[in-house]
Amino acid sequence: MTPEIATSSLFWVILVFYVSFVLGAGLFFARNNQSTEDFFFGGRRFSWWLIGMSMLATGVGSHSFAKYASKGFEYGFSSTMTYMNDWFFMPLLLFGWIPIIYYMKVNSIPEYFERRFNSTVRNLSTFTMILYLIGYIGIGLLALGSLLQPILGWDIETIIITIALISGIYVSLGGQTAIIFTDFLQGVVLLFAGLLIFGLGIAYLGGFDIFWNALSTTNKLPLADFNSPPDFNFVGVFWQDGVVGSVGFAFMNQAVIMRFLSSRSVAHARRATMMNVLVFLPIATIAVSNAGWVARAITNTSPEVLAETTNPNSIFTVVAGIVASSEAVFAFLVAAVVAALMSSLDSQINASAAVVVNDIYTPRAKNPSEKTRLRVSMLTSAGVTIIGIGAAFLFAQYGTIYEAHGAFHSVVTPPMVTMIFLGIFWQRFSAQAAVLSFVLGSVFIVLGIIYPFELITPFAHGTEFVPEKPYSYIRALYNLVACVSIGVIVTLLTKPPKNYDHIKGLTLWTIKDGAEHFKGAKVNPNAGITITVPGSEIIVSEDENNKICLPQKYMDQIKGNVGDLMYISDKRWYLGGLKSTHANLGSVSKFDGVIISKDVQRHAQFDLSRDLIIELEV
Repeated sequence: MTPEIATSSLFWVILVFYVSFVLGAGLFFARNNQSTEDFFFGGRRFSWWLIGMSMLATGVGSHSFAKYASKGFEYGFSSTMTYMNDWFFMPLLLFGWIPIIYYMKVNSIPEYFERRFNSTVRNLSTFTMILYLIGYIGIGLLALGSLLQPILGWDIETIIITIALISGIYVSLGGQTAIIFTDFLQGVVLLFAGLLIFGLGIAYLGGFDIFWNALSTTNKLPLADFNSPPDFNFVGVFWQDGVVGSVGFAFMNQAVIMRFLSSRSVAHARRATMMNVLVFLPIATIAVSNAGWVARAITNTSPEVLAETTNPNSIFTVVAGIVASSEAVFAFLVAAVVAALMSSLDSQINASAAVVVNDIYTPRAKNPSEKTRLRVSMLTSAGVTIIGIGAAFLFAQYGTIYEAHGAFHSVVTPPMVTMIFLGIFWQRFSAQAAVLSFVLGSVFIVLGIIYPFELITPFAHGTEFVPEKPYSYIRALYNLVACVSIGVIVTLLTKPPKNYDHIKGLTLWTIKDGAEHFKGAKVNPNAGITITVPGSEIIVSEDENNKICLPQKYMDQIKGNVGDLMYISDKRWYLGGLKSTHANLGSVSKFDGVIISKDVQRHAQFDLSRDLIIELEV
């Protein structure tokens, strides 16, 4: 049962204004998209703090408010445990995966697989990646539809179609720069809105003591029971959400990869990741779950206000309607979650377009121009959004959004997680093993769906078998074991190569060569030196060669060599890299001023009345 919430014109004015403001701001920042690198990666120029906050909004989107608030309502504080599983793979992400994809200039996960293995693995991973991203789009659409249904009173299919069309058009026009800046704004707003509803809820109940005492002892436990109930238990959630889900999201989600690649350097990508996982996500666990805790306390104390039978997927909206001190506050809370759609869906839609363009269209087209690739990117963004609508309708048949997302993750993700991890951390892992891990692993996954009791029960850790929804979470462990076992066995039975030169820079053990590959020459040990140059000294040439030439006095200060990669930015740090770009260092300028080529200025849009910072990066 989902109670309807009455609203007035004030509510709709605030909601429409907020969403329009966010959309307009994103399109304003994206108005200078000139290539697919701008559209997909924002020009690879943004600062760590901007990327870190925008990554938070990408991960904590509308589906998180629906998923974790619903489990908070059903089971209490243990709804946060899935967010606490990200710490253990941090070193592997920071010192393995991020430098590999950045230094090797990997534009997509399938591209990495071709360079690491062969084209067959790339094709298999392309199919899986598109399926994965469309599934994420479907989950996001369903989540927002569930949150808006108590307000709109429409059938959920109509809501899904409406918000999908708005999102698809926005991302088709805006691209990655629009996403980064709107997601930065949304990251701040999401945390504030999530914590605000907690404060309002405690005030509504009459104080923290009343809230705390209204919860049962079980509701206060930080972790769920080890293997029960079957729809939310520690062991199942750990393997599905903590390992397969979290590792899959960080290592194989194209939207997250594109955010890493939008950073100005590997160091900034690492800082952004650390800030996101160690600072923002712990706060986000409270922000996305607490509406469910408040709902549980209200139901336990005043069941006539909030019934036990309320649809868990709509808990956030229902609680916001109950505890908001005014309609304006309620409108803000709902608007924050509505705009959160742009923080999760926009990234997944843009990422889907990147995979289609980079891994399907470009390899098969005959030297397409950048303009053509950009047009295909925009059309693809609209196309995958339409397909995502179908995925949302499919997930709507499953039950709660959390269970639907978990079942989807546990089936689709294990083959890709296996290939990524073994590919990164085991040099000997072969192309034959990768193909068979995917193909035979998929066969075992299908067999597990057909015969769950016979095949998955030995891995179930005593979790109850429910025929209607057999092993929604723990099947992730079975699927992962099947894929990893096949990969290890085939690799050990395959003759190892005589050397690993063909995968230099593509594994953890060869990443030391990555920076040199990125530059295309020996790395300058003086990297990191910066100088400040008045904008009045900048001379824009008519050349289109992505170069910057410094006079001798600046060359002596920065200790650069011809061919070094330079990062040039507006001195205003709060722009986050919006007015910045990379350029190659040319020969010593014959003039007193700094010469930059025309394409460098066009890309960065420098205000030459302001000082610029020039840094020797690689």
